[in-house]
Amino acid sequence: MKILVFSDTHGDTGRAEKAIRSNRGVDLIIHLGDYFRDAQKLSALFPNIPMEYIYGNSDFLIGNVPGEKMIQVCGKRIFMTHGHKYSVKWDRKRLLSKAREQNADILLFGHTHIPELIVNDPLYLLNPGSTSEPRADSKGSYAIIEIDNDHIRPKICRV
Repeated sequence: MKILVFSDTHGDTGRAEKAIRSNRGVDLIIHLGDYFRDAQKLSALFPNIPMEYIYGNSDFLIGNVPGEKMIQVCGKRIFMTHGHKYSVKWDRKRLLSKAREQNADILLFGHTHIPELIVNDPLYLLNPGSTSEPRADSKGSYAIIEIDNDHIRPKICRV
């Protein structure tokens, strides 16, 4: 299973589209908010790839779009949150506590626009950064997670 993860596209999907096209064989796309309508646009452009998404702090008129979501992929529990409700710009304590409470194998978050991968065995915390508005000297980025034979292999990719 190959999962492509985005966050914080903020209305500019050009680089996200490029990332999808350059990663053939993607089985699932996850968008972590800011702007979830970008996820809907990408889903329309790539209708054969399932899409999971949540809203972020810059999303409005959200309707029934959730702010957090737990999904199960290949027997692994993936908890999705934008991160703003957990003060991720200051520390990861509340986020880590929530991940443990949810019994997550992988915790995905965004909000900072800075890519980050933390392995807190057996938990993976992953922020894909932003394809369109990177911060703190980072470059445009997204993440790929491969899950097979009970192994999780996440990586940050540059656009």
